[in-house]
Amino acid sequence: MVRIFAIAALLFALPNIRAMTTQPARSTSIVSSSSSTSSTVKVTGGGGGGGWSDVALKAAKDFTVSQRQKLQELGALDIQRPMRITGEPITSNTTRQRQTNNDENENTKTTKIIHFQRHSQGYHNLICDIWREKGLPIDFDSHDVNLNPVIRPEFLDPPLTETGRQQGIARRNQCKSLSPQLLIVSPLLRCIQTAKLSFRDHGTDKITWVAHEGCREELGLLIGNKRRPISDIQHDFPDIDFTSYIDINHEEDVLWDNYGTERRETLLEKSDRIYGFLADFVMNLPQEEIAIVSHSAYLFTLMNAVMDINNEELRSWFLTSEVRSMKGTFETNQQCSMNAL
Repeated sequence: MVRIFAIAALLFALPNIRAMTTQPARSTSIVSSSSSTSSTVKVTGGGGGGGWSDVALKAAKDFTVSQRQKLQELGALDIQRPMRITGEPITSNTTRQRQTNNDENENTKTTKIIHFQRHSQGYHNLICDIWREKGLPIDFDSHDVNLNPVIRPEFLDPPLTETGRQQGIARRNQCKSLSPQLLIVSPLLRCIQTAKLSFRDHGTDKITWVAHEGCREELGLLIGNKRRPISDIQHDFPDIDFTSYIDINHEEDVLWDNYGTERRETLLEKSDRIYGFLADFVMNLPQEEIAIVSHSAYLFTLMNAVMDINNEELRSWFLTSEVRSMKGTFETNQQCSMNAL
């Protein structure tokens, strides 16, 4: 609670915000405000409660264009990897259908139903929205706090805002209609808090919840993406499994510290990390339907540079708290195997 008030106070203490009067974001139905929900499992009464501001909607559209262009310029959209991972929308014929099968030939093929959720609005999202509303420039590669507010130490592992809480609650009915056998969550606070609100009906008394560092947001520079000591997180959420599927045995955030305050994880580095998480971990899980609660830049890279997805509604930038479901197929990439010969 102290951290929440400290960050809230910071919003009014920052130099360019002290004199600002911040109007509440206009409430928009979470279901109807974005066409992307049409590609997910049907929402049953999941609207209202928080919504997205116009500035957040515009930022998502802009990020879809700018980040895809960056991925294309880096050649990240054309990388061939040993395992080809495809994604397609859930339809009336595939909803709840679980199938995992191995072909009789060498081309191993595994299919899972995966429900992806981006965390709800955190305080770092709020400060960036305020920056945009006031026409202030944001450069996430800058070391200047006047251009990059998320590098301030006060934003370490930020919690959800009240709007974020309401967004997470508003997704509960949609998540209740899903049938995950396992929930994987980034160990960052905003993701755990979101999962606790949205997937409340699939609690740790019903299915296993696993914290996994492989689905964290990009590493380095941005303090908002650095986690707290692992013992603090485990103390706050003792019902989440930190050890059975992967051993998070480093107390401090060594993954983030490997990059430090000098630079951010590159898009190519992040693509490789995401591929490892999907191909080495997710594909080999015995569960056939899973939920993953993660982050916007991570999910955009996953949908555009790691998985082969043709559906634009799945590939676009996730809004806060948004849930998208897909059928994910993992199979040996024959083209990559031939190139290796």
